[in-house]
Amino acid sequence: MRLASIGLGQEGLTMKAFAGVLGLGTVMVLAGSVRSDAGTDAACVQSAKTNFAACARQCKQDFVDARLLCHNIQPVCGEACLAGRQVCLDTANTILQTGQLPGGGTLANCSGGTDQCKAALQAAKQACHAPCQSLDTVCLECVDAAQVADFQCRDACRDSWRTNPTIISMLQSCQASFKACIQKCPPAAATTTTTVP
Repeated sequence: MRLASIGLGQEGLTMKAFAGVLGLGTVMVLAGSVRSDAGTDAACVQSAKTNFAACARQCKQDFVDARLLCHNIQPVCGEACLAGRQVCLDTANTILQTGQLPGGGTLANCSGGTDQCKAALQAAKQACHAPCQSLDTVCLECVDAAQVADFQCRDACRDSWRTNPTIISMLQSCQASFKACIQKCPPAAATTTTTVP
């Protein structure tokens, strides 16, 4: 059953495909922070960053194509299904950010969504007079308390979002639509190749 094991979720792509890219990115950042006596060629560094970003995008694309081919799904069709599912998931995730449900309701205990949590954190930090000096314990404790409140706010929003019947229905619909789309895709063997003369 190709649908049961396709596993092309957002988390799978992020965690499995980019562990190596993350390591390479760390090396590049560290290498970029090393200064030579001769100075740094900013254009060269920018070119290297651009090349790295292009390489990472191509690696992600190659990975997605390979996973689809492994499940005997034509990549062009499979990618369209994945893009449709992502649009659907983005709509659901927007509700987490705003707290606003379709039809005018709001998430329980999270009427302003995680955006409101973020705004409250920024306001609290300003009230603490952040950024703090290293020895200003009053400011540092104030910021710590604000960060704890922000965590609790976002946690309450996520809990409400995960258990909301509207969200549960939306996520189920996203997955059902994705599966229906994938089932209509032609097999990988049907992929046509064109040669450039």
